[in-house]
Amino acid sequence: MGKREVELPDGTKKIFVWTPKYDPRFPAFNQGPKCAQYFVDYQKCIWKKGEDYKPCDWFRHHYEHICPSSWTDRWYDQIDRGVYPSKQLLAWKAKHPKAEE
Repeated sequence: MGKREVELPDGTKKIFVWTPKYDPRFPAFNQGPKCAQYFVDYQKCIWKKGEDYKPCDWFRHHYEHICPSSWTDRWYDQIDRGVYPSKQLLAWKAKHPKAEE
């Protein structure tokens, strides 16, 4: 469950609570696979389009609210060291060129 603070046109701030919508790829209650897939999708999006590409934020926003921060911290550390264990992500990066910075 995520929280997002939004400033309204009259200057007041309101906190919205939300959860990601149902994803038919993950019908079970275990959110681990969903979390990992959103993280991989975000990495693929920023690899292909660059970190400034706004639609990639949709994936980032979802994995940040589903995944425990200890998991994402470990995954980013593994990506920095070049040992992230996703064969799907490695194969995808080998197939597609990196975005121009």
